[in-house]
Amino acid sequence: LAARDGKHIPDIQNTTALISEIRQLLRKTPGCEAQPASAISVPIIGTSRAVCVAFSGESEARAFLEHHAGGGAIQLPAPDDITIHFVALDASEWGRQAEARELQAATESDGLIAIRTRGAINTAAQIEHFTPVLQKHFGNVVSVQEGYHSFLGAKSDEKDGSILFKVKNENLACNLPVLPNVYASGDVGGPLRLDVGCVKVLGNKLCPSCRAFGLTNADIIHDAQCAAQALKARRAVAANVAKKKTFQSVIVDNKVEVARAAGKVKAMAARDGIGFCPNFNQTALPCKTSARCRYAPCVNFEALLHTAFKDTVYKRMPSAVRLGTSRGRRGGRGRGGGGGEAGSGGRG
Repeated sequence: LAARDGKHIPDIQNTTALISEIRQLLRKTPGCEAQPASAISVPIIGTSRAVCVAFSGESEARAFLEHHAGGGAIQLPAPDDITIHFVALDASEWGRQAEARELQAATESDGLIAIRTRGAINTAAQIEHFTPVLQKHFGNVVSVQEGYHSFLGAKSDEKDGSILFKVKNENLACNLPVLPNVYASGDVGGPLRLDVGCVKVLGNKLCPSCRAFGLTNADIIHDAQCAAQALKARRAVAANVAKKKTFQSVIVDNKVEVARAAGKVKAMAARDGIGFCPNFNQTALPCKTSARCRYAPCVNFEALLHTAFKDTVYKRMPSAVRLGTSRGRRGGRGRGGGGGEAGSGGRG
């Protein structure tokens, strides 16, 4: 049960009264009458506090969550003498929200970057190796905090292998340095695998290849040799090639319509004295815009979409077919030809 105003449940002195009120609330909740809560606690994450109600059965927990999702109120007597206006949330969802609030408060107040590493076998060894690396890269490591296992928000004495570094980015770095693996013996291994979430820059998006980060993916300034960006570019090229092949099959299926339209364009080109593109005559595809073809229909293709090519398959032609792929033009005047398999432009 989280505070409805988005803040936190106040510190409750009379926990016995709280538990009594919660049990009365359960008896009034449809689907929870026969199954009392198995545990009631007040977990704390930083300054965030909520009332946690744990159930033995999933159906009772779901019934309680659905019934009180719109909110409710609990009146506590003295010495607290307060009314708690709450909204019911899944415990994991509240935990995520509480951590996000704490991170935002910690970083926005002092302009720090929070970096969390996970999976440490020996946190002391990782702190020893990582701190100088981060210090050199960012300029100043303000604090280092080890993480501990918790249950229902209550922390234990058992470390969970995570470390939270807060750094002041005095060097204006826009990426993470390579953080070496550190084993129990203190030996340094290869670079940490960022793609499995071992390292996160909290509140930021992180490129798993070049380790650059930003508030959004669009804000990331990738390294020139970023493998992820290169892969993205190759996939875009492959997608354009696939679109071209798909459209070529459409041309073959509609070759009579294409030949009729090409005949109209040839007549218009002869009338205007601009010539007809030999490449289009073989492939039925216009040249790339960057090729600056001087012949019809490439030179005035967009205008022809409203005249000779109106209501033809060319109205459905993907932009990648003209803008994204090469036609294999040899460069000789009047000697074009991409050897396209469509071959349906019409020859006369």
